[in-house]
Amino acid sequence: VTEGRGDGYRDARLPPLQQAWPLGLDALDSEAQQRHGRGFAELAAAEQDALIAAMQRDELRSDAWQGVPAATFFSHRVVHDISAAYYSHPTAWNELGFGGPASPRGYVRLAEDSRDSWESAEAHPGEEAKARKLNRHVQ
Repeated sequence: VTEGRGDGYRDARLPPLQQAWPLGLDALDSEAQQRHGRGFAELAAAEQDALIAAMQRDELRSDAWQGVPAATFFSHRVVHDISAAYYSHPTAWNELGFGGPASPRGYVRLAEDSRDSWESAEAHPGEEAKARKLNRHVQ
């Protein structure tokens, strides 16, 4: 974000990446001030959730949005950027059973339903115990 690198496209209703996040966060804070008399960070979790849900439904109308639809900011920046950041971390890969990128070792076994020794076995429905044994290298 700080370098202004994006995915190579931008919804025309949004400002450039480096401007979108400050604008959206300032607008969200402004909405919190207008509705609750305190900044977003000072709200209770339920109030924060309600405000974010209102953003998703495009119900936020503060002048701080500067014409940017709140729902567009939510779907194109909040959901996109936060999920991309989360799933780029190896801890999230572990949750998914993804062993990480093949580099530098590369993939050796490329045939269908074959896997390299460092890859986990897929747990097909009804065959979870089999996959668990394979993943623990139990015969």
